[in-house]
Amino acid sequence: MFKIISDTACDYTLDYANSVDVTLVPFYVTFDEKTYYKDLYELSVEDFYQKIINNKIYPKTSLPSVQDYTDTFLPYVEKNIPVVAMTISTVLSGSYNSARIAAEQLKEKYPDAKIEVINSQLNSAAQGLLVYEAIRMNRDNIDFDTAVKILRKMTSIGTVIFTIENLDYLKKGGRIGKLATLITGVLSIRPTIFLKNGEINLAGVSRTRKKSINSVFENVKKHFVNNHIDPQTYDFSTGSANLYEERDELRKNIEEALNIKCVESRERFDGRVSIITGCHTGAYTTGIGFMPKYETLINEV
Repeated sequence: MFKIISDTACDYTLDYANSVDVTLVPFYVTFDEKTYYKDLYELSVEDFYQKIINNKIYPKTSLPSVQDYTDTFLPYVEKNIPVVAMTISTVLSGSYNSARIAAEQLKEKYPDAKIEVINSQLNSAAQGLLVYEAIRMNRDNIDFDTAVKILRKMTSIGTVIFTIENLDYLKKGGRIGKLATLITGVLSIRPTIFLKNGEINLAGVSRTRKKSINSVFENVKKHFVNNHIDPQTYDFSTGSANLYEERDELRKNIEEALNIKCVESRERFDGRVSIITGCHTGAYTTGIGFMPKYETLINEV
């Protein structure tokens, strides 16, 4: 009923995105500030992480251009197919603005075009779940306008909680935000971070990797217990850049603790912490995203 588009910050693999008819608009990545590669299309996630692990380098990113989004939207506009595009938080990138300008320009030429651009206020696994809810609504024949209203409401509810090995990449990438107060010259701490309403926030700090993963687990549990939220009304997904056993253990623990099944435990849901995230968090990011199921919000819009 409508076309779903996301930038590559949603953690989807190209193969999975194609299998669910989601088009990914790539960011650009450079290791030398001269040559830029299209995320996923010209640089695989495997090659990216191998490169930063082996060479200990700090790559930089560039947002998708207005033309990138125009080229992606146009074929569907010409066929009168409604389009919903979801982007990474505007606090982290200007991808949303590129998509918004592209939509506005196309609407000038095609006044009847239906293009909705949504600032997810999220990233990584949580953004992936927002896209997933759009996929589910499309499958269930929820009409376009209702689906857009639900997706917009979700952006202030969904969350991703994760840990990284240290603050090096956040500091180098200029995404330190509220975490700046932690920078005291010693970057060996392992923070637990959550992204909420587009902002990077601190949930805790640990001295060991094991404790930092446990901090992610405890913060997820606390969110549902303290706010009296039924976990059965949410979808969950775990993700990691490289530490798959760690990710799987986190998934097992959270499924047992909350009596739920993550999306990837129920069906095919292929993802890995994206290149755009890895540029700012490094090669050892692990965490979990959660998002309300669309059915819980459909009567509120």
